[in-house]
Amino acid sequence: MIGGTNPQRDAARKILQAAIAAAGAGRLDQAAELLASGGGAALKTPVGQNLLGDILRQQGKFREALRAFDAAVKLAPAMPEAHGNRGVALQEMGRLEEALEALDRALRHRRDYATAHFNRGNVLRALKRFDEAVAAYDRAVRARPAFAEAFLNRGLVRIRLRQPLDALADFGRALELRPTNVAALLGRARAFRDLGDDRQAFGALDMATTLDPDNNDAALLRASVLTETGRLDEALAAIDTLIACAPENASAHSERATVLRKLQRLDEALVAADTAVRLAPADDEMHVTRAVILAELDRLEDAAAELVVAQHLGADSASFHHTRAITQAALGSLDEAAASFRRAGALDPANGLYGYHASFLHLSLGDFATGWAEHEQRLKVRQYSLPEMQALAPPWQGEDLDGKKLLVYAEQGHGDSIQFARYLNLVAARGGAVTLVVQEALRRLFAANFPGIDVTGSLGMRSGFHYQVSLMSLASVFATRLDTIPNQTPYLRADEERIGKWRQRIGSDGFKVGIAWQGNPKYPRDRDRSVRLAEFAPLAAVPGVRLISLQSQVGAGQLKDAPAGMKVEVLGEEIVNNPDGFREVAAAMMNLDLIVMSDTGPAHLAGALGRPVWVALRDRPDWRWMYERSDSPWYPTMRLFRQKKARDWAGVFAEIAAGLGERVAGQIRT
Repeated sequence: MIGGTNPQRDAARKILQAAIAAAGAGRLDQAAELLASGGGAALKTPVGQNLLGDILRQQGKFREALRAFDAAVKLAPAMPEAHGNRGVALQEMGRLEEALEALDRALRHRRDYATAHFNRGNVLRALKRFDEAVAAYDRAVRARPAFAEAFLNRGLVRIRLRQPLDALADFGRALELRPTNVAALLGRARAFRDLGDDRQAFGALDMATTLDPDNNDAALLRASVLTETGRLDEALAAIDTLIACAPENASAHSERATVLRKLQRLDEALVAADTAVRLAPADDEMHVTRAVILAELDRLEDAAAELVVAQHLGADSASFHHTRAITQAALGSLDEAAASFRRAGALDPANGLYGYHASFLHLSLGDFATGWAEHEQRLKVRQYSLPEMQALAPPWQGEDLDGKKLLVYAEQGHGDSIQFARYLNLVAARGGAVTLVVQEALRRLFAANFPGIDVTGSLGMRSGFHYQVSLMSLASVFATRLDTIPNQTPYLRADEERIGKWRQRIGSDGFKVGIAWQGNPKYPRDRDRSVRLAEFAPLAAVPGVRLISLQSQVGAGQLKDAPAGMKVEVLGEEIVNNPDGFREVAAAMMNLDLIVMSDTGPAHLAGALGRPVWVALRDRPDWRWMYERSDSPWYPTMRLFRQKKARDWAGVFAEIAAGLGERVAGQIRT
């Protein structure tokens, strides 16, 4: 209230009215001067101090603003506006818990104070207490149904909570209230991105950039959607354009680091992550991004240290715990890794990637019951799911197939298809009509081996399926345990006519060792499994050995640069460039004494054929090779050679060469 004589009250009232009008028009300095005029009568009132605080806050003078709000509260302890504004000032100073207390006091004095509920939601959002933030925004829109900013912010929190459908409704309401709300359009783009609807996401982005062509957030989000859809070169170009315009944008450098990591340009990715951390050293997620890259560079101790920094900065997101789990597992802290995977999954249960990666740990340890269940989470992940197949019929979970049609489809690499093809005979035994859609390079080989199954490279006009299942899901459907793996080999057989052809060409001289070293370079972790041909040189030095290349497509060019004295025989275009090469490779393998390979598709083929095969593995190989085993429960004729320390291929191939020498000597003696 305004005290004093009537003339004093009238003067103070006029000053306040003029100051309020000036502040409302954005003339903040003039408003402050008005409040100080007339002997400061207006500043002796709670309304005057509250207005002064709001002016100072807008000018970025948060400490002075807080003192003004404190004065207003002292003059009028029950004034909700002063408590509410005090909370906003405290939030902007980073004193979040105190801000929450101030806003709670405002609401005790006015329960339906929409602005206080809204600001309380903002503080809870900053504290990462997202469920409570949603509840606060709920109260704000109940108190003020046309509160566009509350709908917008509730939608943004729901994006963080992985609730894209609810978020879309919020952004839609915000746009109804304010059709030119660019932030709401960007929110819609994020929601559509998370729903996998890229067309709608780009549509919302186009609308946003039409309204605000220079919006950096829109440019950054466009790059993110491009990244999500695998259009990495376009994403990188978009990010580079943004950085040229806004070189101090830390989020842009962080996104650039992510794109470069996915392109496997890890050294460049680390430079981008370093820049992001330098620009935003207090942003925990920037440190998490840097830790991911350090882990992929095998700088595991550095990655762990970076995660400690992120945690000190308040990191508690699902991505943080996921990254920590992967790093802990690589460092051998398996119990801690399992706990971190559980925490990531609990924080973001809709993200199948966390469970999928957790499955690698459980399967590596032989815990197949947990592992296969977690492994199914990959079907929620964009890069592993095939929605066009999943939409055709309900998932098959082992139901009777008599009179039914089942669609089985290959999902990932050639090696995966070969490994899990062992289940096809079990499926066929359930009755029904089975169609298998498999990679073209395997189609003829599989068709010859599974004559009761319709094997095709594409679905074509086939329809009317009662069930569908991924080939890699069959281990889960059949409840496979370590001691029940269907590992009777061979479960694939080569064509007899082709076997005879290659017998003539290869001949019988010497100890014949087939080799392959390079997998598909597009595989994200190809650098962890492929080996340079030069590493095989010790094998060529073993007396009596003939090295015969089974390398097809990529990697064959290394033969031109083989080390001096390393002789490798080449079988010609039928192996090197034949898109149907697996049939030819299978037949050639049947004429070899031993097969030595990196962890690639042909190694699985050799195992499925029941051929003696030795596989060179890095120190932390793929889940299917498990921990510390020299044999494989999947392939009885396979022997595993593991690095004793990271990147030590020389040690692996020295061990293989020694074993090869013993094997050759033994054959000669017999």
